[in-house]
Amino acid sequence: MKAVVITHFGGPECLAVKEVTEPLYSSHEVLIKVRAAGMNRPDVFQRKGNYAAPEGVSADIPGLEVAGEIVAVGESVSEWKVGDRVCALLSGAGYAQYVAVNQGQCLPIPEGFSYIEAAALPETLFTVYHNVFQRGALMNSQAFLVHGGSGGIGFNGYTISKIVWCKSVYDREL
Repeated sequence: MKAVVITHFGGPECLAVKEVTEPLYSSHEVLIKVRAAGMNRPDVFQRKGNYAAPEGVSADIPGLEVAGEIVAVGESVSEWKVGDRVCALLSGAGYAQYVAVNQGQCLPIPEGFSYIEAAALPETLFTVYHNVFQRGALMNSQAFLVHGGSGGIGFNGYTISKIVWCKSVYDREL
């Protein structure tokens, strides 16, 4: 398969499309044929040599979020089937034609979303939603402080809090 590989640390010129081995998937993972990948700040940091990929993840292939369809499932996978359209939050290696990921890190692509739109959801939007609303239990009319609103997490935190009618308080970066 083809993947965008970091050939050396530096600017965008250090990225190259190369042939790499298709990932193996475990019993609790799905194999996704990637149709779109999101680009995030950690991907840029990894390319520059300032962000180490987690243990067990390809250090030379960036990419923390993808959208595509499931082409294979591990024997213990119960949530998904071949052909499902998903977006997924990854530990890395998303800039490739295929990626293996734990079934619990996949989410269905919302109806009406393209692969490109869906690939932009997991890293920022779902991170904010999970941490602010599921874990933090933010509710309408409560105040929500956003630091560093110029990045993806801050921007989405501000936007979502406004949608649910929270009183957003943000710093001057927004």
